[in-house]
Amino acid sequence: MRRLFKYNLFSNKNFAYFFFGQSFSTIGDGFQQIALIYLIFEMGGSGSQMALSLFFSVFPRILLLLVGGVAVDRLSAKQVIWISDFARFVILTVLISFLFFDALSFPLLYLLISLSGVASGFFYPAFNTIVPSIVETRDLENANAWVQSISQTAIFIGPPLAGLVVGLYGIEAGFLINALSYLIGAITGIMVSVNKESSPKVKDSRIMKDFVEGFQQVWTTKWLRIVLLVDLVGGLVVVGPMQIALPLYSKESFDLAPSQMGFVLAAFGAGSVIGMMFVTKLHPKYKTLRSFYWLELIQGLLLFLVAIPSIWVVLLSLAAIGILNGISSVIIISKIQAHVPRARLGRTMSIVSLAAFGAVPISQLLTGWLSETIPYAFIFVLASTLLFLSGVMGLIFYNRQSSEEAVV
Repeated sequence: MRRLFKYNLFSNKNFAYFFFGQSFSTIGDGFQQIALIYLIFEMGGSGSQMALSLFFSVFPRILLLLVGGVAVDRLSAKQVIWISDFARFVILTVLISFLFFDALSFPLLYLLISLSGVASGFFYPAFNTIVPSIVETRDLENANAWVQSISQTAIFIGPPLAGLVVGLYGIEAGFLINALSYLIGAITGIMVSVNKESSPKVKDSRIMKDFVEGFQQVWTTKWLRIVLLVDLVGGLVVVGPMQIALPLYSKESFDLAPSQMGFVLAAFGAGSVIGMMFVTKLHPKYKTLRSFYWLELIQGLLLFLVAIPSIWVVLLSLAAIGILNGISSVIIISKIQAHVPRARLGRTMSIVSLAAFGAVPISQLLTGWLSETIPYAFIFVLASTLLFLSGVMGLIFYNRQSSEEAVV
């Protein structure tokens, strides 16, 4: 902790505005996660409806990630962030209004979730791009550890609080808190000032040329191609089971109340926050691509334990997976930010996000179908096997390369 404040990271008001504003915003996402699960249950939905809801939240985001990356490079990460947050505030306000008048149907729910996904498609490339323009280079890794921990903190803090709020005050309260969190994120986003010299903009080029340059940046960087492939496999085999099978599995096996469900969903996030804070203490020789692939492999082994019907085994396994995931996330994000030209960083980050999210709709729909076909525990066994193999694949490709630099 002392090291993180050694260079007065939080005395940088722009980083402080961004960090605390987005912390509120993403913690609010945890409220929406729990509220959406129990809204679907209340509306009489099953695993298929849950899968479709998650599909419509992610698919528009994937379609627009590349456009969002170009928007960041052409405009400003700051502008994209606060406008996206404000748009999501308006969309959730509309959803709450329909809930209040008891007029919400599944088609309308899918529409509103899709619109929120559109805003998210612009938001995420900007979120992963803005850090180098608001902190000094020497603070980059520490800042990334804090920023990447935001989403995991949301998983850690949001669901337990959301479970209590939804249990005491109803589903509408969960969505209301999420809407207000987006408004806070938008207001603090406006207050951030970026270093224009470190944020060169693309002005005199065509959008299609911008797309091509972004893909060329990734394709000509061998280590980045392999990382994206491993991320793609990870998104395919992990996200659906964690978002869909885990709530259903926990409800069936342990008969959890909303507040208890929140703690299960929070275990992974808590572990990730610990991992992201711990990575700053690691020696540079451990912050390599080889380490990243080993971490993926071990996560695959740990995911197998989730299939054991013991609440404590599930909680500890999810926390351990989260720790390893937190470490690997900071390693890769810092490496990309340190080695990709700033003028192409937005597009590169959008492609990285596309690799992470690209398989998510397929994973969600497939998990929704499997949840009605095979026992939930078998889904985790299958996911564990495929994640393990993705780590093995990464190590095989890595060993064919002559050398790599540690992330600094």
